[in-house]
Amino acid sequence: MNVRRTTLLIASILAVGTGWLTLTYLSSLRPPSGEQRAVLIAAQDIAPRERITEAMFTKQMRATASLEPGALAEPNQAVGSLALITIPAGSQLTASEIGTNVAFALPVRLQPGMRAVSIPVDRVKDVSGLIQPGDRVDVIAIPPSKSSGPPPKAVTIFRAVRVLSVGTALENPSATPSPAEQDAATVTLEVTPGQADLLAWADANSTLRLALRSPREAPRTEPVEQLTLAGGGGGPGPEPIPSLGPPIPVPPPGLGGPVAGAPPATPRRLAAPVELIVGDQVVDPGSATAPNK
Repeated sequence: MNVRRTTLLIASILAVGTGWLTLTYLSSLRPPSGEQRAVLIAAQDIAPRERITEAMFTKQMRATASLEPGALAEPNQAVGSLALITIPAGSQLTASEIGTNVAFALPVRLQPGMRAVSIPVDRVKDVSGLIQPGDRVDVIAIPPSKSSGPPPKAVTIFRAVRVLSVGTALENPSATPSPAEQDAATVTLEVTPGQADLLAWADANSTLRLALRSPREAPRTEPVEQLTLAGGGGGPGPEPIPSLGPPIPVPPPGLGGPVAGAPPATPRRLAAPVELIVGDQVVDPGSATAPNK
């Protein structure tokens, strides 16, 4: 009987001790109600995909109980990162609101004044899928074949264009592209606004291929070439192309017009509608010279 009472007494003491130790441990994890900690507060509205700088936030002390999950406390945790969502002024910067994921960074990667244009590709047109973001490529245009005459000549209309993305991948951490990148259906290039217009026009009227350049080769080692697109005889002319300048004013009657009594001038006609591309300009085929690139 004494043994049973002794066992119960020891068990009760152990239970009470265990409970007291557990309560003491949990109390140590709970911060005091008046404790404050540093937190980064947005000093202005931060737009999505905007790169965060030190001028966009301030460091303040806030009650620990009011801190949001993942709140950032040190400036080096935020500077250089991208805002993934709109961060209103006065709100806390948290780890879930910022990041360095390049999938959100295409506008940031674009140089000022440049444009991102995607063109369709396959395993042949993009060098067996081995082109990666950051590479430099030449854009080759192959005009459509005519019903008669020699086959058209392939020409390089742009040289040393930077590849922004392959499919949806903006960065490849490995030396070998992944299967998804190798089978990508598009490649996005960084071009000027004028090149963007002509690239879209050439894509609609010819076949485009990409030629991979060596990173050790200077961009201007070779000039660009002119692309000639000819329509069928008697058929409709080429599709309208973007205007490269203001329209030429037409002189009023009597100023620069035909001399009275002279026979009407015979308009010059081409055997087939023709458009020329040289670099990022459209050249009038009737002009004597073409701009040098």
